[in-house]
Amino acid sequence: KNLTIARTPEDLVGTSIWSVERARKKTENLTQRLAEEMAAASRRKADHVAILSAENLANPGMAELFAGVDSQFEVCVIFYVRPQLQWIPSAWKQWGLKTGVLLRDFISQCIEARRPPFRAGIQSWKSALPATTVHVRFLIPELLTGGNPAQDFFHLLGLSKGEYEIESEARNPSLDVSVLHVLSKNPHLFADVHDNSLTLALTRVLPKKFRLTNVRMLSAEQEARIEERFRDENLWLLNTFCKGMDVDRIYQTYFTPRKADARYSEMSDIDLIYRCLGIILESIAFSGTEAFADHSKSRTPNVSQFGEK
Repeated sequence: KNLTIARTPEDLVGTSIWSVERARKKTENLTQRLAEEMAAASRRKADHVAILSAENLANPGMAELFAGVDSQFEVCVIFYVRPQLQWIPSAWKQWGLKTGVLLRDFISQCIEARRPPFRAGIQSWKSALPATTVHVRFLIPELLTGGNPAQDFFHLLGLSKGEYEIESEARNPSLDVSVLHVLSKNPHLFADVHDNSLTLALTRVLPKKFRLTNVRMLSAEQEARIEERFRDENLWLLNTFCKGMDVDRIYQTYFTPRKADARYSEMSDIDLIYRCLGIILESIAFSGTEAFADHSKSRTPNVSQFGEK
């Protein structure tokens, strides 16, 4: 997490996000620092793989921090990307709602700025590290080895899935759409866009049924705008990194608008608030009791009609 090789299980707790962000702000080249750390590790073990993982490595200005490292080591850069129809509402949940920005405004900002800039990020790494091998993996189950990113990542590293026990349950579930809506109306509850204390606490106390399913966040018109804006980029990504596959079918299935029984944009403000209130009341009433377990089994949640996470 501090750009050092993990030597104990405790060293694996944390993230490299802030270490590389500090380096980016100072325009600090990290090649020598990583080389020294790798050299120390290689003296103890002949065959080794070092992994640096951080979601902000795809941000502008990051690739240049590692210029030259591919001349000292065999480097592989792996991108995991989500279709923009999923990425944009997910980014609003993670950052936008904490500032009080409406989802429709956040969508417009992303479309105007062409965000997320997947192609630009990939090309910046290929330019900064020309000798590196680049893999682009789509977070689409049928395109991932084993159907999930963990098994897919281990496969790319050449590690047998039989050697590790990989959990299948999602580790970053979304909150019910009504809870997200109410949170977006209360940005004062968050210290900044990186403050996850409230959402993590809600994830722990809300019944599981309110953390599994959600309505489609985008309207049909918003999905069409996103599809049109990113069409050329997505076709380039698929044709470049999914060679030998049915690109047309994949694109039509995962990168174009789809029908939905219910959409967030079609729900009224008062309905969302009342729904959120009901969820909170139910959580308070049955939390921490055996009655809650029985209650959850005996009732079908209102969100069962929604098939979209």
